[in-house]
Amino acid sequence: MAFALDYPELEGLYSVAGGKFRLTVLLQRRVGELVKGAPRLVKVDNKRERDFIYVAVQELKAGKIKLAADGETIVKAEA
Repeated sequence: MAFALDYPELEGLYSVAGGKFRLTVLLQRRVGELVKGAPRLVKVDNKRERDFIYVAVQELKAGKIKLAADGETIVKAEA
C-alpha cells in the first residue's frame, strides 16, 4: 500500500517547511540520508521502517527536522 497525504495535511506541511519547494528539498535530502543509513529520529512500526518518505514526513510533523536558512542543510532537533 502506498503512502499518501491528503490535501489539507499537505498544506499544513507546506507551511511547516516554508513552502512547497522547501518541503520538497527537505524531504528529498532527508530521504537520501535515511537511505544511506542515517538513524530515524522518530519511532515507526516495523511495517513502515523501510518507507523512508513516511519516516521523513513523520520526523517533520514531530518537529525533528527542518531546512536551514541556506535552503540546503537539514537541521535536526536536539533530543
